[in-house]
Amino acid sequence: MAGFTDLREKLKSMTPHRDKVFEYSNGEKRKYRESDDDEERRDEEARKVKSSVKQAQIFTQEECVCIEAKIDEVVAKADKGLYREHTVDRAPLRNKYFFGEGYTYGSQLEKRGPGQERLYSRGEVDEIPDWVHELVIDRLVTHGVIPEGFVNSAVINDYQPGGCIVSHVDPIHIFERPIVSVSFFSDSALCFGCKFQFKPIRVSEPVLYLPVGRGSVTVLSGYAADDITHCIRPQDIKERRAVIILRKTRPDAPRLNSSSLSPSIHSSERRHILKAKRSHRKADPDAAHRPRILEMDKELQRRSLSSRQRRHDGDSSENSWRRADERESGSRYTHDHAPARRVKMRRH
Repeated sequence: MAGFTDLREKLKSMTPHRDKVFEYSNGEKRKYRESDDDEERRDEEARKVKSSVKQAQIFTQEECVCIEAKIDEVVAKADKGLYREHTVDRAPLRNKYFFGEGYTYGSQLEKRGPGQERLYSRGEVDEIPDWVHELVIDRLVTHGVIPEGFVNSAVINDYQPGGCIVSHVDPIHIFERPIVSVSFFSDSALCFGCKFQFKPIRVSEPVLYLPVGRGSVTVLSGYAADDITHCIRPQDIKERRAVIILRKTRPDAPRLNSSSLSPSIHSSERRHILKAKRSHRKADPDAAHRPRILEMDKELQRRSLSSRQRRHDGDSSENSWRRADERESGSRYTHDHAPARRVKMRRH
């Protein structure tokens, strides 16, 4: 990762562009645009997304400062271990705090993938804090963004610079629409229709890039919520950013239970497996300002170590062969010439 000190810089240099460069045998280089059909399809998708997204600047500077202080209190409380087990979900450069309802992404379930997500049993996460109702939800009800009593799930996503969330659709079988989010601490962007690739990490050009300002409210419904993925790219988180996501769970949303887990797992192991999914590393606010070891660099290190190990094993095998040959020669010498003398071999 020579020359790169931040994941955002590396992604910026690696993100594919719609203009593709082809080099011909005579050395001539030409740019090739996507076909007209592809462009028209993407433009149509972008129009559908725009028509199903609503944004409004509702929270003032003073209100943002007040709410951000409350978010800091949540972080401090989580760091002290004062929340229930499944309230806090830690990941590098991104922490989630589930309130009201929490759900698993399905990695510990027998069947995995979209549609397999499950709500935790009632009481597994903490209740929605009063300040979220008073400072955020009530304001949205007053402005007619959501009806009173709509929200029963609030999630705070706290991103450090360079953090991200990969392309996804909020589980349709878990949450009703619309999906409402409110942004704090800094400006950012929400991207639609991106594809993530890993090792090395790359993000394709979005169908739609939607700027999201501090204190703004974004409402997804229809096509934007159900028929195209959305994500937050690492290069779009330049400063710390937090978003409060407000949703309503469906009455028939499936919940996690013993039958959802692998049948080979005993009850005494279930608690451990649910916990194993989550990283308990705390996000470091200064992490983005230090050189990061990325997954692709770790892979190179693993390959280097593996190569050295193979060479070492090869040397060891050769030494073993030599020692065996020497023992065999010594054995012949003992039978043919008496008395036998033990020779101490020096290992190099």
